[in-house]
Amino acid sequence: MHTLWQDVRYGLRMLGKYPGFTVIAVVTLALGIGANTAIFSVINSVLLQPLPFKNPGQLVSLGVTENAPGNFPLTGDDYTDWQTQNRTFAAMSLYGWNSGMSASSSGGSEPATVLSAQANFFSNLGVEPLLGRTFAVGEDQEGKNRVAVLSYRFWQEHFGGKPGAIGQSINLDEEKYTVIGVMPRWFNFPAATEIWTPLDMSQKSLGGRGNHHWRAFGRVKDGVTVAQARVDLVALSERLSKQYRDPSDIERAIVTPLQERLIGDTRPELLILFGAVGLVLLVACANVANLTLARSTSRVREMAVRSTMGATRSRLMRQLLTESVLLSVAGAALGTAGAMWFVGLLQTAKTLPIPRANPIQVNLTVLLFTIAVSVLVGILFGLAPALHASTQTLSEDLKSSAQAVASPSGWRRVVRDALVVGEIAVSLSLLVGAGLLLRSFARMRGANIGVETKNVLVAGVDLPATKYKQISQKKEFYGRLLDQLARTPGVAAAAFTSELPLEGGSNGYITVPGDSNPADANLLVEWGYISPDYFRAMGIPFLQGRSFTPEEIARGSEVSQKLLSIYESAKNPEKVSVPPDLSFVAVINQTMAKTFWPGQDPIGKTFRNGDTGPQDTVIGVVGDVKEWGITDKTIPQAYFPATVLFGWGGSHGTLVVKTTVAPSSLIGAVRTEVRNLDSSLAVFSPRTMDDVVADNMQDASLRTYLLGVFAVLTLILAAVGIYGVMAYLVTQRTHEIGIRMALGARRQEVLALVLKHGIRLTLVGVAIGALIAVGLTRVIAGLLYGVTASDPLTFVAVSVLLILVSVVAWLVPASRAARVDPMIALRYE
Repeated sequence: MHTLWQDVRYGLRMLGKYPGFTVIAVVTLALGIGANTAIFSVINSVLLQPLPFKNPGQLVSLGVTENAPGNFPLTGDDYTDWQTQNRTFAAMSLYGWNSGMSASSSGGSEPATVLSAQANFFSNLGVEPLLGRTFAVGEDQEGKNRVAVLSYRFWQEHFGGKPGAIGQSINLDEEKYTVIGVMPRWFNFPAATEIWTPLDMSQKSLGGRGNHHWRAFGRVKDGVTVAQARVDLVALSERLSKQYRDPSDIERAIVTPLQERLIGDTRPELLILFGAVGLVLLVACANVANLTLARSTSRVREMAVRSTMGATRSRLMRQLLTESVLLSVAGAALGTAGAMWFVGLLQTAKTLPIPRANPIQVNLTVLLFTIAVSVLVGILFGLAPALHASTQTLSEDLKSSAQAVASPSGWRRVVRDALVVGEIAVSLSLLVGAGLLLRSFARMRGANIGVETKNVLVAGVDLPATKYKQISQKKEFYGRLLDQLARTPGVAAAAFTSELPLEGGSNGYITVPGDSNPADANLLVEWGYISPDYFRAMGIPFLQGRSFTPEEIARGSEVSQKLLSIYESAKNPEKVSVPPDLSFVAVINQTMAKTFWPGQDPIGKTFRNGDTGPQDTVIGVVGDVKEWGITDKTIPQAYFPATVLFGWGGSHGTLVVKTTVAPSSLIGAVRTEVRNLDSSLAVFSPRTMDDVVADNMQDASLRTYLLGVFAVLTLILAAVGIYGVMAYLVTQRTHEIGIRMALGARRQEVLALVLKHGIRLTLVGVAIGALIAVGLTRVIAGLLYGVTASDPLTFVAVSVLLILVSVVAWLVPASRAARVDPMIALRYE
């Protein structure tokens, strides 16, 4: 420890003696280590830490698979049977989907994101409230479920963070709830929920077996594995499916560890980013190694003197490695400060495409990772200079002049050149990846989603079921609202829709008379409920047929209400035979027409919802719209009058306003018109369609931005490293250059002499980097859209860019060498 402390003190003195070198090395390492620390803090939170619930390994997400591939929600009856008949679960909890509601505790109403869940929701997760209590047994029964638990953010924003909020009342869609608890700041399940209320667990509320509407999770019993629980529930679901459904319609349970379900597709994207910052760190290490290697040549005689005074080779190596580790620790300290700033931004972001069940923070695990990385990096970039300085020939080094000592020799030149080639190769790999994502992002931005996004404002409205019980009330409200909006200055068209493009909605299977293709039976068809002006407001073209007539709109609510009564009174809604007079009309998209009636005129064709549902007649065909995402495949879609939705009991949807002015300037007008009709209603998420597109591309934009930042950072580091090596090389060859110029060499010849070596290294690095990039880009192939992982344009453009940057980095010191005064160079010592 005594000699180690001596090494540390001496190392600090040496770093202080060369402040320029020290600052450049520390900042370079801070960039590399800080980027790694920041991304690792996210990976630690999302991938490595267990969920912050009691015994999180026992928690599993529950879903069901149908004939169509995918993970689908549960039906109420299936969940009830699973809950009572399984043999491997200690408990199951049912919950719905976040919905927008008008919330008010005093004064005007504000939008709030509300989730309804079974009473055992919090106890099954094993979480305790920050204040008050969570749901009690029996509070998920009709009439007893008028209590609410608040999120920490909602409590702070609407109740001022006062403990007195417990016991106060809050109105949600005109219904009075009592606040009974506040959750901790970190609790965020499901994501973005602001208020939790008990679910009405009555059979009437949950719906029948055809209503795939619910989400659920379960806790397996002690000593039971997830695999055993999966086998148990799959067998149970298959038995129930055979008992209640058509033999060809087999549904099977899906049991997935809850953490895996929450992570979703985030794992590969985070690992790709972690690999990218790892490459940034490699370039930073190569830079500092080259700087340290260059600096070590000026210390050769110092090391020789110390050796003659008895210092062993290992003692010299330890001294130099100690200095390297001190540099990396200083870089790590500065990098950690930057990482904490970055993590602070993530913590304050309301929307972020990263699962945040665990808080993202620079905790002890992250700090230990940073310390380990800093020590490893210090050894990594300090090893070559330490080996070089400890393996000198003492007699030669003591007799050598300073210039002789600084002259490049053998393996040191090879190491230096290899580091430069490595920097260029790694930079090219990252730049190619960033270039591919950037081109993919540009293709997504320019993709045709089927609607005109310019000058379109959208905003959600939800009518409380207790206040708007009658269909006539819903029709009157939306009719008056759309009329008022259409007359507002700056509005070209106003419409209603049950779902927005890119954000999805509801879907189901259909039966087409005469269609014998078995694949068609497993195709999901998207349902949309709209007002007649929806196609005009969204700029969706009519290709054939017509839109809905006033008579068809009025009849839609009557038919759906009669059907609802039939289904509610039936023991098995899926086996109900619908009378032929109860039918609808529908406008379909082009994909649906081509899929089910290829080469035929679809106008007048009919189809049924499911096997025995109501018959629908096609009256029009419109252009395709991307309903589930820009990169998702367009699926068949059918549009019905909004009154059909009102008849089924639905009352919430989205206003679509086509404007002739800036859409955001009309947000206030939309709020005013809604409150003029009903002052208790709030407007949810007013935004433009351009914002909707941007939200759908949030994942792609974030990874493109981060990888682009890392690639540019790597390019800058590589350019600085190349410049440093070239400047050092020119300094080494000053005496030689002076002799050449004294013997008649022209400046152009000197410039070519110096540049030739640098350009050769650049081309070798580009060639190696291209080979590496061919392999690495396959990792991101699944993230690309409209461009292949081996896109030649990207490879060529990035290679040319890197060569140009490298040539500039080589050219500056080479030009300085060409301007050397021969007399000064000959006296250089």
